[in-house]
Amino acid sequence: MTFNRYLLAILSVTFLFIMHIFLPNIGGVLAQQREYIIWLAIGTIILIGILNALIKRRLIESPLRIYVFLFAALLLSSIIFNPVKNMDLFIVSSARLVAGILLWLALLQFDLTPKEKISILFLIFVSAVIESVIGIMQFFGLYRYIPITPAPDVGMAGGAFQQKNLFASWTATGLILSLYLITTNRFKRYYSKEKTLFWVCVALLSLSLIIASSRAGLLGATIAMMIIFPARRRQYSAVRKNLTIWLMVFLIGTAGGFYLLAIKDRLGIEKLTVKQIEWFSDTGQTSYAERILMYKTSIEMFKEKPLVGQGFSNFGSLYMYYQGKVKKADPQYKDVGHSYTSHPHNELFLMLSESGIAGIIGVLILLYGFIRLIMKYGKERAGLYIALLIPLLVHMLVEYPLHLSTAHYLAFIILLYLSTSHFLKASELKLSQTASKVLVILLSCAYITFAAYTIKTFVAYNQLVIWYIDNTEGRKGGMENIMPAVKNLYLRNWAKPMYMFVKTEEAVKDIEKNKDFLGDFAKWSGAEKRRLPVLPAFQYDALVLLNLGIHDGRYEYFDEAMRTVEEGLLLYPDAEYLKELKPKIVGQAFKALFQGFQRPEKPRQ
Repeated sequence: MTFNRYLLAILSVTFLFIMHIFLPNIGGVLAQQREYIIWLAIGTIILIGILNALIKRRLIESPLRIYVFLFAALLLSSIIFNPVKNMDLFIVSSARLVAGILLWLALLQFDLTPKEKISILFLIFVSAVIESVIGIMQFFGLYRYIPITPAPDVGMAGGAFQQKNLFASWTATGLILSLYLITTNRFKRYYSKEKTLFWVCVALLSLSLIIASSRAGLLGATIAMMIIFPARRRQYSAVRKNLTIWLMVFLIGTAGGFYLLAIKDRLGIEKLTVKQIEWFSDTGQTSYAERILMYKTSIEMFKEKPLVGQGFSNFGSLYMYYQGKVKKADPQYKDVGHSYTSHPHNELFLMLSESGIAGIIGVLILLYGFIRLIMKYGKERAGLYIALLIPLLVHMLVEYPLHLSTAHYLAFIILLYLSTSHFLKASELKLSQTASKVLVILLSCAYITFAAYTIKTFVAYNQLVIWYIDNTEGRKGGMENIMPAVKNLYLRNWAKPMYMFVKTEEAVKDIEKNKDFLGDFAKWSGAEKRRLPVLPAFQYDALVLLNLGIHDGRYEYFDEAMRTVEEGLLLYPDAEYLKELKPKIVGQAFKALFQGFQRPEKPRQ
């Protein structure tokens, strides 16, 4: 039981405090330092879970394990047939996938009691309530007076997540959890004051779900309710009074949310309702069009390599090129998709484009195993677990919450564990004492290395934020603040390009002095456009080639610069800087060509 207490202690600190640390707004940067602390908590849970199995010499396994391993193997199999375009991203993505599986396996080793499982769900519920309170405070613009991370504008609720869909899916999960908690014996033992506080929390959650104005959150909550109410009608008939109060409180909170939106938009309730319905169903909105473009482009990527896809983790390197082709072939998308895209905002489309039919077969295998398992639970319990997962699953079909928020990642794995923590099989670990001690030592060393690296990354990230703020606010950021991030495996995917771009700005001011660096940059940027095709990669590559052409008077530099501009405009057709470079490159090329004709030929020796 001691190990179980450690788990509950870690989750309590994470969900009740770490997740909701108030972060000040720092120059528009979304500082997510808490993400690294949550990763440290995940690593600690994995360590304790494995130690639990080794010390007790007992391994607890789920019938779903073979399906999970097949799913992961089929996803990763795509790299056998495709070169890795971005090794940094591949390592990070692979580590995230493996960590999720290890966390799920480690949680199984705790063999939690039903009471302890309810305690974990209650922690997530309370966390959703805390986030709801923060979101409401932001809605009223109270961040002006208290040190919390503000939402983008007054009247928007982003909570500590700083993003309305993350906020809404978390709130929706809390609401569905409350529907389960009112049927438990734990709730029956609450005093009247505790129940009153619980109902206030439910009202806050429903109010927050409305003011978040998130389709993902509303759709997730609605579908989950449609599943949990009929599936658990027998439980609800036994607590009819509690269910009636819940529905009343939910409607009061919903009405309060509409009232706050009406004040914000200066509309009556009737006009606001019509506006909300039109907003939800208007497929002509930019967010809809952008997602449709992502899905259509992902299908085009799949069509080229249908069996094994484009390669695990290669989406971010290839997508912009395919999107450029789709936009060129279909002019209706010319006004959408202007920024770099690293994820299609849909996990299924990501797997389809990266791993092809093999990846989809992996998903189907995992889904088959999950359905086969929960069908043994009976309709009531199966409906409960499906409903608890629905808000995050819906969110994963319109965005990528498990990448945007480590808290969502952790909660999703926990909900998966709870959903698959029945019909477990315990087997004896046949290890000698010597082997057990060696494994414990190796595991401890691995954890110490992981913890040290995570802390080092945390420090490097903070230094990167300082450097970024200095540069965005007109001050020259010290290179000593960005170099730790440039050398860090987790951070360098984005830190090194920023470093190279800023250093290049200084280098082009003195071509003669920095000619070697600029030559190296041209080689680096040529590869970078294939590894991470963000707009600055094309802008700085063209700028350097243009300046080298002017300095050396060599026509091939202008030719390469023009190719870079054309390629960049295919991906980013509204890039004004690239448009302005085209006539400059042409002018300088003609000038160099003219000077070449005028230059007298040197006499032969």
